[in-house]
Amino acid sequence: MEAGTSAFSSILLVCLLTAIIHMVETLSYGARIAGIKTRRLYLAASLFSIVVLLARTANLIQAPLLGYYVDSVIILERIPELRESIRMIIFSATIGSLAALMLIPTFVNIFEILIGSLERSRSLGNMFMNIINADKLMRKVYFALAKSVKLPRLSNLLLLKENKIPKEILILYILVASINTVGVLSAIYAGALIPDYRLTASQMSGVLNGFSTIILTFFIDPYASLITDHTLVGKRKLTDLKALITYLVIGKIIGTLLGQLAFIPCARFVVLVTTLLQKL
Repeated sequence: MEAGTSAFSSILLVCLLTAIIHMVETLSYGARIAGIKTRRLYLAASLFSIVVLLARTANLIQAPLLGYYVDSVIILERIPELRESIRMIIFSATIGSLAALMLIPTFVNIFEILIGSLERSRSLGNMFMNIINADKLMRKVYFALAKSVKLPRLSNLLLLKENKIPKEILILYILVASINTVGVLSAIYAGALIPDYRLTASQMSGVLNGFSTIILTFFIDPYASLITDHTLVGKRKLTDLKALITYLVIGKIIGTLLGQLAFIPCARFVVLVTTLLQKL
């Protein structure tokens, strides 16, 4: 009973960390908008690297917790329970992406303030020290956050009609988001199905994520970078970039939802490849 309770607590924490990771990843799109609005694109990228550390730290905690849970499930022979738990994790990725959609306008405003502070401080270390040593710190933070809070506008959806992106880019990004959401999870589940070769199966996540990374690198990132650069030099309007970001965030949400459908097929693919490797 204690082992089962501990495992359940672990999976809840994994779900929370997964939501945080996907939220931070999705919020990264807002850094582009903040960089363009302040004309400090590289400062925005440097500042966002600190935010990315949060997601990486969450990932460092998530991985061993998930590994512990999977080992517990295998020992207790509760594979169906593992399948449902992984679906909960995938759903938490959707929740995190939805939260990011709501937070992006606020995130952009906060980033604009921090970019200005970073430019004056000239280093991240000095910026944080200036913030910590500021008089009436909590009061200033409160007013800054209150001033920055901004909900998404429904009018932003009109940008999708006026500024369309190629369907191929959107479809590919949904595919990438789906695979990235379930790649590691499918490999872990496949390892539970063939526990004698679960280490081999878990390593197959690199094959799944590698495929999505190739698509992202060769097709999606260049297009997004082109729109961002054109907006920076004035060849495109800021609304074009905002529309692109909206498309990508919606694509991310759809991709995580489709991950529920892709989860089992990807796991079966990993089992198949692992089985073939055994025969070599």
